[in-house]
Amino acid sequence: MGKISITNFDGVYEPAEDSWLITHNLPDFEGTVLEIGCGSGIVSLHLAKRGNIVTAIDINPKAVEATKFNSKSNNLDIEILEGNMFSPVKDRKFGTIVCNPPYLPPTDEYDDPELELAVEGGPTGTEFTTKLLSEAQNYLESGGSIYMIISSRMNKFETEWNKETIKQEKYFFERLNLVRFFI
Repeated sequence: MGKISITNFDGVYEPAEDSWLITHNLPDFEGTVLEIGCGSGIVSLHLAKRGNIVTAIDINPKAVEATKFNSKSNNLDIEILEGNMFSPVKDRKFGTIVCNPPYLPPTDEYDDPELELAVEGGPTGTEFTTKLLSEAQNYLESGGSIYMIISSRMNKFETEWNKETIKQEKYFFERLNLVRFFI
């Protein structure tokens, strides 16, 4: 198979360290995958290329268009939906959920509301992640897993999920962890 190419769109989170940490370190699995917060589509494209049946969701209409464009230009079939978190997939279950969540507390760094949505996870940076984990079991098949980025810049949060760190990368400004959550 050829290499995946990505076209970046204005107002859409461009693949960065966290995106590549997910893309390069997700273990091999096959089945149905839900990506929440697909951005440019880089993670969904890699998962579809591996043979997974992928549904990608983003609240940002520009990200939905970017993922549609990138999936078409890479000849990959992905279901791409606009909506907030699980709202477009009510009553559906997936073998795996993947998310590179917004995990920073509010900053004055971004003047673009779409990019703020992609990076700011609430007043402490953990609210989006906490909400996703509290609802995810309703959308996960028995024995399924959630793979998510957790940053050292997030405030600590409590969860009843079991977790294991798949990969950690250190940068001068933070540590990023790709974490598997499971029951």
